Amino acid sequence: MVQHLLINLVIFVLSFLSGMLGLGVAFVAIPALGLFGFELKHVIMPWALLLNGLTAISAAVTFLRKKMVDLKTGIPLVILTTLAAPLGVYLLRFVETTTIWWIFVGVLVFLAVRMATKKAVKDQKDVTDIPSRSRVMACVIGIGIGVFAGFLGVGPGFLLMPTLTLLGYTARIAAATNSLAVTLPSFSAFAAHWSTAQFDLALLGTTAVTSTIGAQLGAAFMARRVKSKTLELAFAVLLILLAIQRVYLLLR
Repeated sequence: MVQHLLINLVIFVLSFLSGMLGLGVAFVAIPALGLFGFELKHVIMPWALLLNGLTAISAAVTFLRKKMVDLKTGIPLVILTTLAAPLGVYLLRFVETTTIWWIFVGVLVFLAVRMATKKAVKDQKDVTDIPSRSRVMACVIGIGIGVFAGFLGVGPGFLLMPTLTLLGYTARIAAATNSLAVTLPSFSAFAAHWSTAQFDLALLGTTAVTSTIGAQLGAAFMARRVKSKTLELAFAVLLILLAIQRVYLLLR
């Protein structure tokens, strides 16, 4: 019982932070759930993908109400990444669990460095539209991101977010559009895991609720233009700590 409460608390906090940053919760939920000793391929990955989809929908609803989502980019990305994600899940069966964990450690470090070194921009107006050429590029890149994310079991948001900012969106609009784009691919990857997934249904149900609420609150917090640089730095530290912990377990 105590472990269940602790897991729900951890998922709530991570979902709040992820909802605010528009990244989805799976990329940080996977190493966090690994701390509790759950098996990776058949328990953690499908579990995290389901939570990722729920948190993304919860955040996207808030951003849509605030008219912060560029639908011209978000909808094509939803379709393409949804179709691509199951291919990544298929490729997963050919790779050893230890190798996947090492790849994931690399992803955690990459995200931490990106968050810690991103320059804060003052008084920058939200860019809600980009050239058509950039949209096409986003969709092409999105296919590859969808496959890679399905392989890692994390949803595509952690790579789509920086991609959208590089293509011209301001961070807030990129986060909002990203939250829409990662909804269905998370569920399509989850469906691909379904036949081999192993769940504690009670824990799955409670974390689904806590993650949804956490993401909704986090998105609302960000939508009010609360400065997030300090939070991003704290989140980067958390990612590094999770990476260090996982490396320790892999090497011992």
